[in-house]
Amino acid sequence: MSRGKEELVINPGKATLLFRQSQPVRALCALSLILLVAVVLGASILLQKLRQRELAHVQAEIASLSRILAEQTTRSVDGMTQAMQGARDRLSDHIGQKLALNSTPVQLLLQARIAGLPQVKSMFVVDRNGMVVNSSRADLNAPFSVVQRDFYKHFQTPGTDELYISRPERARLDGQWTFYLAMPFLDAGGQFRGLVAVAVNIGYFEELYQSIGLDSVSRILLLNWDGVIMASNSATQERMGEFVQEKDVLATTKQAPNGEIVIATQDDAGEHRYSGYRLVAKYPLIIAPSVKESEALVSWQMVAIPIAISAMVAVIFIVAATFMVIMNVLRKEHMAMALRESDERLRYMVQSVRDAMLSIGASGKVTLFNPAAERIFGLNAQDVLGRDFAQVFLSNQPKLLVWPLINYVNTGLVSPPGSSILSIVSLGRAEGEFPVELSLSTSMFHGEPQVTVCLRDLSERQQAEYELIESNRQLQELSAALETVREEERSRISRELHDELGQALTGLRMEVSWLGSRLQALQPGMEKKVTSVKKLIDTTIASVRRISSELRPLVLDDLGFAAAANWYVDQYATRTGIAVNLILPERDPENGGAVATTLFRVLQESLTNIAKHAQANNVHVRLAIVDNWWQLSIQDDGVGFDGGIRTRGGIGLAGMKERAQILGGNFSLTAASGQGTVVEVRLPVENLEKVA
Repeated sequence: MSRGKEELVINPGKATLLFRQSQPVRALCALSLILLVAVVLGASILLQKLRQRELAHVQAEIASLSRILAEQTTRSVDGMTQAMQGARDRLSDHIGQKLALNSTPVQLLLQARIAGLPQVKSMFVVDRNGMVVNSSRADLNAPFSVVQRDFYKHFQTPGTDELYISRPERARLDGQWTFYLAMPFLDAGGQFRGLVAVAVNIGYFEELYQSIGLDSVSRILLLNWDGVIMASNSATQERMGEFVQEKDVLATTKQAPNGEIVIATQDDAGEHRYSGYRLVAKYPLIIAPSVKESEALVSWQMVAIPIAISAMVAVIFIVAATFMVIMNVLRKEHMAMALRESDERLRYMVQSVRDAMLSIGASGKVTLFNPAAERIFGLNAQDVLGRDFAQVFLSNQPKLLVWPLINYVNTGLVSPPGSSILSIVSLGRAEGEFPVELSLSTSMFHGEPQVTVCLRDLSERQQAEYELIESNRQLQELSAALETVREEERSRISRELHDELGQALTGLRMEVSWLGSRLQALQPGMEKKVTSVKKLIDTTIASVRRISSELRPLVLDDLGFAAAANWYVDQYATRTGIAVNLILPERDPENGGAVATTLFRVLQESLTNIAKHAQANNVHVRLAIVDNWWQLSIQDDGVGFDGGIRTRGGIGLAGMKERAQILGGNFSLTAASGQGTVVEVRLPVENLEKVA
């Protein structure tokens, strides 16, 4: 522009000389001046009109970009909320209610729900006490509290929203900027059970904004309704979590009929900007792209320079208009290419999913059929796409099996958007019928309902469950065999100690007594030594009897459970000082049988635990026959059972439970702090004729 001005501006001294020397020159100069003024004035008017047109174009472009970004943001948040809703629904159904929130199945559920969601860093579960007890991340070593976090406090107020979006903050685990989405789930009684939350990958939105192929866009912000910066492009990362100054603009955006405004603003440096504000559908978020006025007028300056240095205004205008049209076409082609790449990426993602996925439009035509669906139905996608789904299913599957699937799809087509169905159906193939987990969701596409169906083959899972049950059965049989061998070995050792070693020690004592009587006459001083040896032998005999009784009381095999129980209770009361009230029925379990052995071992272990831990003064033991079941109850008045105490030695609590299960019975323990402990064992009667 400066060169053009230099060419058009006449030197004042030379002009004065021309005016003095020649009237035509003066006239020509005047005409030239008029032409110059006309050209400058015409160029100024043209440039001003072009400037206004460029700014209007930028405003329209900002508005279009804000709508596109709002739609993309809605889809991204929809993906996260659908994953959270899926996890919440599974935790709230009859199976999920039985799962512990910190269990491995819950972790696998969380990992499965966020698979294929790059905008999610992790999904985690918070229990009703505000403790993060499970996460899709493998590095959650121990639960930690989030009681003071906004996304937990929000749901402590009754009647709060179903979904809460937090402000951005530094994550505790990796220190990266993130914000959280959370929604509550309830227990079987309708009470608050906890939260399902996701940690959002802000970097995903940053990459999305940086990928925008518009050079003039200098700033893109994702705000919440309070004006807090949730995500941005790299140029404004340092302001993450801060409040923007345009709070009044945000209020205007919320009140706009279509949730969209484009206004001119002024930043902190005093530079003018054109900013678009667009509400993100369904969520309390606002997308705000903006462009500096100086950057927006770059194209206008490129057009203005040729106009200023050229006298051919029309030609330059045509060239500039052609250049602008080409730039607009290139921009549109770039946006179309980005959209095609996004569609291609989505298609590859759907094709790579191991679960069968198919989409059905409002007309009942199949619009999506991935390779996993081809495998599970044995059909080619090209033979299915565009056909009626009911015809496809009925021609490929047995009618009795496929009707439930067809009914579910028909229900989904008439359900409101966001509805979902989870169920188990059966399908058929060459090798026979197999179960399938069905997950169906309804959405809107171009104003019409669309049903997306996911099918997961459960045959492998059922086989694994069967193998696990069979393995547990074999382990239980092995445990029963080992327990029988152990009791037989105890009985054999007990009898050998009692019969052989006990008799040998008794004979030895008699020999020492005889020897002492002979030595007393010859060596009177040996009397004390002989007496000491006899006491040592007596002590050894008592120890042998005690060890033999502890291994297995012979009275249990010879006289039965009642005699063994009375003998053991008397010994126990004498040894510990604890009073034991023993009540037994008239009938007795089979002498030396498995039932009598199990009842005695449970009595023995329970009384041992009471002596070690209960601090009790009285114990009530009762054996009765109730509905053809032996029912043994052992109750103490001690301090109660503490979950941190574990029995050492003996069969322990786990051993008592396992012994009862081996015989087809059951074991229960009831404890309360300061109210004592009750142990109950129920075993089937060996011969029902005994209680007839």
